[in-house]
Amino acid sequence: MAKARIQKSAGGVIYQEREGQMYVALIATKAGAHPEGLPQGERWGLPKGIVEKGEDPAQTALREVAEETGLEGEVVGKLGYIEYWFRSPEDKILYHKFVDFYLLEYRSGEVEKHDWEVEQARWFPIEEAMERISFDNERDILRKAKEEWERKRDGGDISRQRGSD
Repeated sequence: MAKARIQKSAGGVIYQEREGQMYVALIATKAGAHPEGLPQGERWGLPKGIVEKGEDPAQTALREVAEETGLEGEVVGKLGYIEYWFRSPEDKILYHKFVDFYLLEYRSGEVEKHDWEVEQARWFPIEEAMERISFDNERDILRKAKEEWERKRDGGDISRQRGSD
C-alpha cells in the first residue's frame, strides 16, 4: 500500500461584533454532495487552503479568507489545528491533511465579493454558525474562537500565538 502524502493548510475564523454578539463568516463550497447526503451548496465550512512554498501559515489564513469570503482581517491569534484523511477524487491518492486555524478580526470587505471556488460566503451569529457547520472538527475550532472572543470581550487578552507550531 502506498504511503499517504502530507498536506499542510491554513484557514481562519474571521469575526466581527454586532450589538454585543459575535458573528463569523462561513463558506458553502461548490464541491459535490456532502458525504452525509447534504445537497451541493449546503456544505458549510471555514475558509482554508494549502500553504504555498515560502508562505507562513498565518499568511495563508489571511489570503484564503480574503479569497474565499471577500473579507480582509487581522490575525489575532492561533486557535489550533485539525487533521483528517481524504482520498483525492482525481488521482485516488491518500492524503493526511493538517490545517492550522487562526482567529482573524474583520477589517474590511464584503462577503458578496468571494471568489469562484465557493458557492457563497455569509455572516452568521456564532451559535447559528456552530449549528450549520458541516464538520465536527471545524465546530470545535468555532468553539475555541468563541471562547477567545468572550475572553477579549470580558477584558482579557487573546493569547497571541502567531506563526506555526
